[in-house]
Amino acid sequence: MGRLYSSKDAAKLSGISYRQLDHWARLGVIKPEQEAKGTGTARRWSPIQIVELRAIAGLRGRGVSMQRVRRASGWLRKHLPKLKSPLAELSFATDGQQIFYLSPNPGKLVNVLAGGQVVLTVPLEVTEIAAELPPERGGSLVEHDLPQTIELGEDGYFVARCPALRGCVTQGKTREEAQANLQEAIALYLEVVEAGEVGT
Repeated sequence: MGRLYSSKDAAKLSGISYRQLDHWARLGVIKPEQEAKGTGTARRWSPIQIVELRAIAGLRGRGVSMQRVRRASGWLRKHLPKLKSPLAELSFATDGQQIFYLSPNPGKLVNVLAGGQVVLTVPLEVTEIAAELPPERGGSLVEHDLPQTIELGEDGYFVARCPALRGCVTQGKTREEAQANLQEAIALYLEVVEAGEVGT
């Protein structure tokens, strides 16, 4: 099964609050690898689920309502059953209202909330993450010289992302916190990729 994280650690790595994580779990937007079973037990989260949490946080940071995220998650799981974790395995774009995913084959931009309507066909170039990283260097953002963007979201949180790593998005109350969370997120992302739990 691999390493599992507590809700506290999962929230920190995802750049969200523990309260948000608990709320999302109760809504059924995302389910933990292990549910709490009685007194003295707690939810446990896998690395791939933390990537999913970051994807959700990224959509929320772009102004997408939780109701729309929940609808999109449900649609993806129903219509793409071969994907174990579609929120982690797909690339998403949003205008704050609609949610689109880039289909890896044949490279179409699909509107999830419009029942899978194809809105654009685009050329798709697949680049292995390993080829973009300098050899024999550590896993931090600075050491890998990976690009980063930090923007102030509509909810007052800073949204940090690494465009080179699909779905690598996190948040923070301050720019510094967002950047620190992103460094941890990148390290975890690369750990997940190395373990083969998420495609590049």
